[in-house]
Amino acid sequence: MCRIYRNMNINILVYKNTSMQNRGCEAMGLELLENNTYESKKDYIYRMIRKNIIDINLKPGEVISENDIANAFETSRTPIREAFTRLANEELIEIYPQKGTFVSLIDIKRAQEAKFMRVNLEKEIVRQACREFPDDILFQLEANINQQEFCVMKENYITIFDLDNEMHELIYRGCKMDRIWSAIRFISGDYDRIRTLRLSSDTDWNAIIDDHKQLIKAIKDKDEERGLKIISDHLTMIDRDVILLKEKYPEYFKQ
Repeated sequence: MCRIYRNMNINILVYKNTSMQNRGCEAMGLELLENNTYESKKDYIYRMIRKNIIDINLKPGEVISENDIANAFETSRTPIREAFTRLANEELIEIYPQKGTFVSLIDIKRAQEAKFMRVNLEKEIVRQACREFPDDILFQLEANINQQEFCVMKENYITIFDLDNEMHELIYRGCKMDRIWSAIRFISGDYDRIRTLRLSSDTDWNAIIDDHKQLIKAIKDKDEERGLKIISDHLTMIDRDVILLKEKYPEYFKQ
């Protein structure tokens, strides 16, 4: 079976085997994602759990049950174990034999390492983008910004987060650096969870989107100096919010 969900005027096709599967995921507080037809079950389960960890639907420190997820998806524990292994390799979960599996607490040091990697690599990506960038992907960037503005009106910070990632990914793609983006995503779990908390708090979303607009304008105008300043400021703005977030959510952070 499948069901069409309408979210932000976009049709989302979610495949599901039974209504029991849907109820099981809802009982655990998990958001169901679009199931790409080319995906294996283990890949889908990995992607869905990862997304729910990044979105803080699965909270730092929370127990995550292999059996519960297997029951929710009416599957054996094998694809669950494989998904858990991948998540553990990304340090998003911690597996303790005889004790259980837990969503990892947010580690500020890991987040800082991911930010360092991203800032330094993305500055070079933006430098290249300001010199040469394909028109078709520039059009996609402008369409992405329009969607971000719509999400601000609807106060949908989760979709803003997804569109933010998509926008940056498009810049890497326009520079033919897709694998660098994938490498950054692999180590960015803690950095991304801080971004989620920041967006869900009292954040000036319009200021973030204005940064995005100015960055795209710099690429369009081939203004390398302006583009480098914007991306450096944009990616480091999270620094000033970490202390406040630790005070607001102390139980989410590794001490």
